[in-house]
Amino acid sequence: MKPATLLLIAFSILISCHKENKSGFDSPEESIKSVLDNFPMIDKKLEKVTKIDLDSLSITLYKNPEKKDYDEVLVFEKNKRFYSIPFFSNMYLDYWDFINEKQPLLYPKTNTTFEKQMKILVRELNLKPADFTIFTKAMMSNILNTETNLYLKPKIFENYVYSTYRVDKYKTEDSDSCINRTQSVFKHILKDSEKTMQYNQYFLDSENGRVYELINDSRKRGELKFKIKTYRIDCFSYILNI
Repeated sequence: MKPATLLLIAFSILISCHKENKSGFDSPEESIKSVLDNFPMIDKKLEKVTKIDLDSLSITLYKNPEKKDYDEVLVFEKNKRFYSIPFFSNMYLDYWDFINEKQPLLYPKTNTTFEKQMKILVRELNLKPADFTIFTKAMMSNILNTETNLYLKPKIFENYVYSTYRVDKYKTEDSDSCINRTQSVFKHILKDSEKTMQYNQYFLDSENGRVYELINDSRKRGELKFKIKTYRIDCFSYILNI
């Protein structure tokens, strides 16, 4: 192989590595600004409320703590590169793409979803399967304080609270419909738990009135493929703070 060809290949590799290293943003402020520019409905008066450090990784939650009805921003960091995603309330139904959703949309569309944003995050920060696992565990456990092993906890789905300040702003359904939907979510989780091979996990976010189903579609070592399904259960509150 000619020296000029070798030089060209080496130069291409250097450019590729440079682009990879330059994914994401240089600072959390830049990444948050990008979210606020793309989603102007989010309150710009944001404060850092929680940060979880995970060696070379971190997650930080920003929100306006003075507002009862708030939208949040999650900032992810890997090796001093940052990427932020919006973390909307249930008001923005299209963002959560709720399963079996019949409630009419009362607020503007976000034109994206939580699943799409998480997949962009993976690409922007060049996350490996181990990175993604660490992030999702920390997000569900330390940021959102979710409940797991839900199929073993039927009683927590029986504490119904229909009318609250945050919920009343965006839905018009009757209480029976909401309760029936909540019961069907638990039945779905229970049925899934009986499968021999399981590739999914359920997380109950009682504060925000959601259940997240994280589905692992990876079938090869080193592969990162996933889906996220979300279920709205906002007439239910295990911890009464919806």
